Amino acid sequence: MINPFATEIAVFYYGFINWKKDELSDNEFSYYKNSGIIITLIAFMMSGIIEIFVIHILLMKWNEIIAWIVTGLSIYTVIQIYGVIRAMPKRPIEIDKNGIILKYSILSETYIKFDNIETLEIFTKKIDKKGAIKYFSPFGKLEGNNIKIELKNEQIIEGLYGIKRKIKSFVLFIDEKEKFIEKINNALQQFI
Repeated sequence: MINPFATEIAVFYYGFINWKKDELSDNEFSYYKNSGIIITLIAFMMSGIIEIFVIHILLMKWNEIIAWIVTGLSIYTVIQIYGVIRAMPKRPIEIDKNGIILKYSILSETYIKFDNIETLEIFTKKIDKKGAIKYFSPFGKLEGNNIKIELKNEQIIEGLYGIKRKIKSFVLFIDEKEKFIEKINNALQQFI
């Protein structure tokens, strides 16, 4: 019950309250600037806004109560997409002294210890949806990937509303992929 409530608070916090511009530190990495996901989400949001009015008018001819319920749900969806977009710059991927704090807006988060990393490589191939390799991003192919991480042991990713999923081999998109790999490799050398 706490996770769904926390998700709702996060949507409004990042969407409407936290407007402070944060600069990335040397151990933080963005994942949204070069992937095109912001444009994609804005397109979904804009089409949702247009759809709100069109569907509302059509449903009003049929049932006024249903029209207002669907309109409310549509507005809520647009607000959630907006919160996800605004949270991306505020929740970068971080490298600390023991591992990687992987975050994807408010949609996915996990902590991977360095001793659980089997391999880390640049990887731009498309992946099979039913294969062993998974996307870290909930948007999957919409965003693409440029890094692959294979783990020694399965890891749990906590997603929206506290939904959990397991991964062992996954891909993600990092804006500065070479710098990210270099930082992780340096940390792995010191960790051994």
